[in-house]
Parts: sequence; C-alpha cells; structure tokens
Amino acid sequence: MAGQMVGTETTAGTTDLRAWLRISGLVILAACVTAIVASRSMEASQLHGRLSVPPLYDDVSYFRDAVRWMNAATDQSVFASIWSLLHHHAPFSTLVAAIGLTLFPGSFIGPYLVHAVVVFAFLLGVVGLVWRRSVLEIAACLIAVPCVPVLWHTVTEARPDLPSGLAIGLAAGAIVHRDVLLRSARALAGLGAVCALAASIKPTSFPAALALLGSAFAIRLLVDCSEAGGLRISIRKAFSAFLWFVLPLIATTAVLIGPALIETVTYIFTVFVGQRDLWTTGESFRAGLLRFSIGGEGQFGLHYWLVIGPALMGLRLLLAAIHGRNALLDAVVLLSAVLIAYAIPSIAEIKTYYFGAMFYGVFIVAMALNGCTSLMLAEALLARFGLGSDIRRITLTAARVLALAFVVQLFVRHVITGQISTATPLSAQQQESIRGATERLWSLLRDIKPEKPGPLYVAFSSPYPVTSATIQLYTEQARMNLVMRNELFHRSAQATGDALLRSDILVLSSSIPHTLLGPRVGDELIARMDADKSLCPLETQTFPDVTLRVYRRKC
Repeated sequence: MAGQMVGTETTAGTTDLRAWLRISGLVILAACVTAIVASRSMEASQLHGRLSVPPLYDDVSYFRDAVRWMNAATDQSVFASIWSLLHHHAPFSTLVAAIGLTLFPGSFIGPYLVHAVVVFAFLLGVVGLVWRRSVLEIAACLIAVPCVPVLWHTVTEARPDLPSGLAIGLAAGAIVHRDVLLRSARALAGLGAVCALAASIKPTSFPAALALLGSAFAIRLLVDCSEAGGLRISIRKAFSAFLWFVLPLIATTAVLIGPALIETVTYIFTVFVGQRDLWTTGESFRAGLLRFSIGGEGQFGLHYWLVIGPALMGLRLLLAAIHGRNALLDAVVLLSAVLIAYAIPSIAEIKTYYFGAMFYGVFIVAMALNGCTSLMLAEALLARFGLGSDIRRITLTAARVLALAFVVQLFVRHVITGQISTATPLSAQQQESIRGATERLWSLLRDIKPEKPGPLYVAFSSPYPVTSATIQLYTEQARMNLVMRNELFHRSAQATGDALLRSDILVLSSSIPHTLLGPRVGDELIARMDADKSLCPLETQTFPDVTLRVYRRKC
C-alpha cells in the first residue's frame, strides 16, 4: 500500500513538473518572439514610420489625452481619475499612452513599446486556445502568428484599432472553439466579461464588436443544441447558458462604455452619417467588398497568409467531412465567425485599413485553430485506417516538425532579417517636411504673446505638414494657454476661410495631392489670406511637396 502511495505521489510530481516546464517553455518562447517583433518594429518605425517624425494623427490624440489625464490626476482621487478616464474617447489607449510616457519620459517611444505587451498577451491567448495540443504544434503557432504583418503594426501604431481586433479575435475563438452548453455558469460569465473587455478597447466600434461576438455565440449555441438532440430538448439549458453569457457581457460593457456612451454614439453618428461624404472614397461595392481580402488592405495586413488561412480552413473542412457531422459543424461554426468578421467592415461605406482589424484578429485565431484541429483530425483518421501506434506517432511527429521548420524559416526571413512594414510609412521628403514645419511652428508659437488675457486660438487648414494635435500636445506638456482649431471638415474654400478667420493665428498649407480629410483648396485659401489686409504674414516655409504659411490677425 505504501509503495502504491509513493508511486502515485512520484507520478503526480513528475506530471506537475512536466506541466510547469511546458508552461514555462511556451511563455519564454512567446516572450522571446515578442521581443524580436517589438525590436524590429521599433527599428522600422524610427526609420520610416511614426517614430521618424513628431507624433501624428490619430496616435497624438491619445498622447494628448494621456498628458491631460496625468496632469489632472495629481489633484484628484483615484476614483475621480478612473471616472475621468472612462469618459475618454478610448480609455485603453489613453492608459497605454500614460504608462508609456511615464516609463519613458521625454520620449514618445514608450506608448508604442508598451503595445508589445498586447502582442505578448495575444500570443498567450493563442496558447490558451490550443493548449491541449502538442508542444510542437503550439510552438509552431507562436512562431507563425508574429509573421503576420498585423502584429508588427500593432507595435508601430498607438491607436486602439489593432489591439481591439486581436482581442476580439481571441474572444471569438474562445466562443466557438468548443461546446458552450458543456461550460459551467462561471466559465460562461467569465467569457461574457472577457468579450465586453475586448469590445471596449475601441468604444466607437463596440456595436460592430458586439454584433460579431453575439452572432458567434448564437451560432455556437444553435449548433450545440442541434448536437444535443434539438432545440426543444435543450431549450432550458440553452436559455440558461445564454443568460450567463449575455448578462455579464451587458453589465461589463455598461461599466466600461456607459459613462461616455452619449459622446461615443454622437461620434459614431458624426463620422458615419454627418461626415460620411468626407471619408468615403466613392469606390464600387464590389471593390469595397474585396478590400480586406485580396484588396490593398488585406494584402498589406495579412500578406501571404491570405492564401495559407483559407488553405487550412479547406483542409479542416475536408477532414471534418470525412469524420462526420459533428466535426463538420464545428468547422462551419468557426468559418461563420470568420465570414461575419469579414462582412461587417466590408459592407460599411467608410473603410480604412484599421476598420478591418476585427477581421484580421479572427482570421489569425482561425488559422491557429484550423491548423491544430486538422492535425488532430488527421491523427484520428490514421487510427481509423488501422495504422499502428508507432507509425502514427512517427508520421504525426514528422508533420509537426515540418510545420515548425516551415514557420521558423518564415519568421527568420520575414521578421528577423526581412523588411518590417509599418502601417503609416513616410517618405524621406515627408519626414523632412513634417519635422521641419512642426519644429519651426512650435518655436514661433511659443514666442507669440496674446494681445489680451486669455487663450491664443490657432486654426489649421490641413493636417499636413503640421498636425494641430501635435502642437496641442506640446502645449499641454508646457502648460501653455494655446487652443488649436481644426478647420478641416468644411466642404468649400469659402466656408473654410470664414472659419479660419475666427482665430488669432492661421496656419495654412498649399494644395497637395492627398487622401487626407477635406477638399484640396490650400492654394485658394492662401491667395485669399494674402489679399486680406487685416492679416499679417508671420512665416512662410517652402518644402518640395508643400508650402506652409502662417498669419496673425490684428497684427
């Protein structure tokens, strides 16, 4: 009896040790991969991305919010600071920027580098979803996922879109990867809260995020009821599961988004309804439908994984069809989530690369799940053919080693030694124009004294080459009384000029070929202001791609 107890304890101890070694090894691998991705992304950004110039839209907006929040926090209680944070446009990005600026004072590298934690967390989330598979398979996933350009761009951008997309991808994967009827009430409540957290990272897209996650849960639940003998038999259990998921989802969303709900909804209507004509490109519905797949955005964010992902999905569907109805339904549930994630941004009239983040996140998670599930189905298929256990083990090990070797060489070629792309690439000329114009304008504004007590109002006609929010950020850091006004949303030169004349300082840019917000009326505006006798020219900066003119009223 004593020998049996000792043997049991020894076995348990060995199992615990193996589990800890497995966990530790995978966490270390994820950390190493993240460090490489972060290092290479920062290098690319400093050469030809956002870190090569002063902060630009939209990142600078979150830096500015972070500085304001940190300045106010010194005179507030912790509760008041949290309540204030929840009223921001994107509390997640404000908090990340605040952490980054605190860790790296005097530099803007911090808010970007902190996003490496997002990549690390995403990799650990993928590990959690495929935890039951072999170490070789999980390692292959950990090395393959950072080869997708979206992961690089998550580090080189300080906006909530891409972190939100990755989090939504993990949440959708957590919903569909296994039966929800078999989960405990606590697990379902936790899943609902996690989904709310993912949707709240980018508050302005929470309706789309909740639509995706709610649809994925509904499809998973209907399939589970079908497999359990039909909806009529399992209706009570299904309704209970639905409530345990939805109620924490609604409650958590209300806590995180509720304080700024009116402002968030107003912003959504302003952009997607009131300013829709300024943001749309006028492309055909078919071109818009293909934009996030074989179109420019899809190719930029996913690259060759656009081929690998559907191939893995097709392989899983084929193997699942051989195995039977249950395996096929599981594959269809995941495919449905991917298609919904693709359809939501594709059918929207306004499209940018960042709007596809939801699809990118779900697509990456689906690749990992499909790859591991395909190997699992292949293993079961080999057993059905009557192959011996040794042959099966050797065959599957060889397949896993080949898959791992394949993704390792991809990682080496495209991440370690390859050219890392950035979501906001800037040419050498653009860098020169932005740096020179921003530094000179800030130097000029610091020395201007207002004629009467109160703020000095500075109006901008264009976000290039100087971003007004950058000057506002410098103002907040210096605690100066300057107020920036963006007169970019007018639909004619006359309306833009009239709005500019309501400020003390006017900053005008010449007309340039661009895809920025607003009409190309810079030359017309400059001609009008040059002829206005009430304005005094303060500065003219000429670059090969743009001319910047600064005026003062009542000089």
